[in-house]
Amino acid sequence: MDRPIGVFDSGVGGLTVLRALAHELPDEDLLYLGDTARVPYGTRSPETVIKYAQRVAAHMWSSGIKALVVACNTATAHALPTLQASGEALGIPVVGVVEPGVEAATKATVTGRVAVAGTEGTIRSRRYQDALERRGLEPVGVACPLFVSLAEEGWTDGEVPRLVAEAYLGGLREGPDTLILGCTHYPLLTSAIASVLPDVRLVDSASATAQVVARELEARGLIAESPGGTTRFLVTDNLDRFVRVGERFLGQRPEHVELVDLPAPHGPFAGTPS
Repeated sequence: MDRPIGVFDSGVGGLTVLRALAHELPDEDLLYLGDTARVPYGTRSPETVIKYAQRVAAHMWSSGIKALVVACNTATAHALPTLQASGEALGIPVVGVVEPGVEAATKATVTGRVAVAGTEGTIRSRRYQDALERRGLEPVGVACPLFVSLAEEGWTDGEVPRLVAEAYLGGLREGPDTLILGCTHYPLLTSAIASVLPDVRLVDSASATAQVVARELEARGLIAESPGGTTRFLVTDNLDRFVRVGERFLGQRPEHVELVDLPAPHGPFAGTPS
């Protein structure tokens, strides 16, 4: 039996990345973990996010994954170098969502002016902004914390999300020509965001991340050998809410969902944060 690709997020938002992976790699087994007992990561300190991410990664490694996808922008921003160092020691690829999103935005922009909308933690980390600057682009970061609640509660269309999008992003008119949706929740609010910034290209890193994962697996000879992938879900709290809210992100009801506890990290993923 082929080993699964592990995908994790602090909650349900990473299901947009899982959905893109299932489309890009339909024969792969996928194992998703939503750390719903500790959501949200976006307002936590970098040290706390690293600790949480190591705990999740250690559990997923013990479950027998062959690759790890950090489908959380905040965890990618703060914990990816630490997780990648551990993954390198284990011989498994660890892929985040920031660099694929930046790569897609680099291809999309014409003027070189790119905005990033994300959680407070993601914007404060400057991971997106620094990556864009290294490519010679002009970035601007905008924290949009209320977008997460709107997406999870299903307030994705109508006047309320449009007004929130206006409050956060209205100042970007006549500015950047490209906007990275730097949180996995934000694609659900595409209509509201586009109504405020109709001439701005919106970049969702989910599909770009799935393409990077496919390239990594191909390069390492880890592509599934048998057709027909399966998907399992793990959550650390509030299973019923995960299923209910997760349907909006996944496009279908999550099945095979299991409640798990995460012990202290052990093995290679228990190393000291770098």
